[in-house]
Amino acid sequence: MRARWLVISTVIVGCYHYPDESLLLAFARQPEISFFENPQPKYLGFDDERTAFIFEKLTRNGRYEAAPDESSLVCPGVPANGMHGYMLRLAVDSVMGDSAIATLFQTCIRELRKCPNGAETCFGTNSGTSLITTSYLLVRKGGQWTVEKPLSGGMAIPM
Repeated sequence: MRARWLVISTVIVGCYHYPDESLLLAFARQPEISFFENPQPKYLGFDDERTAFIFEKLTRNGRYEAAPDESSLVCPGVPANGMHGYMLRLAVDSVMGDSAIATLFQTCIRELRKCPNGAETCFGTNSGTSLITTSYLLVRKGGQWTVEKPLSGGMAIPM
């Protein structure tokens, strides 16, 4: 009996990824949502496994390219050599019954600094980064979460 309980527990834990994964999968099911304004990024990177899992379709369908791990992504529209794109992170802010708010974080480099080793560009603590956030309203209808609309957005430029 105890061994049977252990097997059942292992299967349940093995199938369970993140508490809010079913909610965030709404972003993957609605490919018509445009997350980026012009100019469009060429590359997308992911801050964590959950965000990569949710947005992997964006890189598989050829619309965007997956950035190599630990890449420095230059903001789209910045006139500089490098990979133009965003590092993405998706997080649930709150859940209230059949409504939820999730925020998409987009990070990129807006000012490249000169590298001490002579390389053309590099990222470091003196590089200017941009953080763009957009909060979305999600609604559960018939047991399935959908992205209803963007609620707000903002841009922070850490100094």
